[in-house]
Amino acid sequence: MNYQITKLKNDVAIDGIYTIHYFEYARDFSFSGESHDFWELVYADKRSLIITAGSEQMKLERGQLYLHRPNEYHNIRCEAEHAANSVIISFGGELPALYRVAGKIVTCAPEHKRLLSGIIREAASAFATPLGLLGVRKMQQADDAEFGSEQLIRTYLEQLLILLIRANSDVREITPEDGSRQFSVILRYLEENVSKKLRFPDVAKRFNLSLSVLKRLFRERMRCGVMEYFTKLKIDAAKELIREKDLNFTGIAEELSFGSSQYFSAVFRRVTGMSPSEYAASVRE
Repeated sequence: MNYQITKLKNDVAIDGIYTIHYFEYARDFSFSGESHDFWELVYADKRSLIITAGSEQMKLERGQLYLHRPNEYHNIRCEAEHAANSVIISFGGELPALYRVAGKIVTCAPEHKRLLSGIIREAASAFATPLGLLGVRKMQQADDAEFGSEQLIRTYLEQLLILLIRANSDVREITPEDGSRQFSVILRYLEENVSKKLRFPDVAKRFNLSLSVLKRLFRERMRCGVMEYFTKLKIDAAKELIREKDLNFTGIAEELSFGSSQYFSAVFRRVTGMSPSEYAASVRE
């Protein structure tokens, strides 16, 4: 038998990564702006952001992304009322099909968000450079990177770009896949109730699911437990409140139903590796 290989086409192939960032901004953050000869993707992860693309200023709502063309002047800032988080990925390559997406605000579907999360997760392993560090000109590769982490970054990013190009005819109206609707509702419920003291059985009862089904759902889709995810949401909310500087640590503990400032500090350190005061100092720096 004479088998012949079929070589697969690469319709979207990136040359490499310039930077991958996950920024946690103070509410008065403002970047003066720049332009460069490679692509840059900006995603609003927590709260909305104000961006400039060329001469146009626009608002990115939470869950939306924007793709800057090469050599396009751009800047970014918070709205001043709230702290915000962003994902910023800059990359190179001859990618003419991306011009179908560039310059448009894209409302991300769960699959897009999953791929962005995967990129950030693998970047934390692949690079020694902290993902929240401003002014990075070259990412330093980690000596102890997990096997395949750089390749997964490329794979996830190329997959994300392909999905965005495919959806370019209606980029403002991307809807979640039917199979993800219930899970998306559960995630939204947890986010909307982050200030409350929820228990695992409360969540299962709210959505008429058995404990085992809910547990398996989160393990498969989020790679963590329900309450682990909910705790992370609380700590993300605490970080935002710290950056907004309206409440002290005791007030934040009360706002997020931690019970006491001591317990809040212990959970914050367990999740982030630093105390609330150390995090506040790092934001000031």
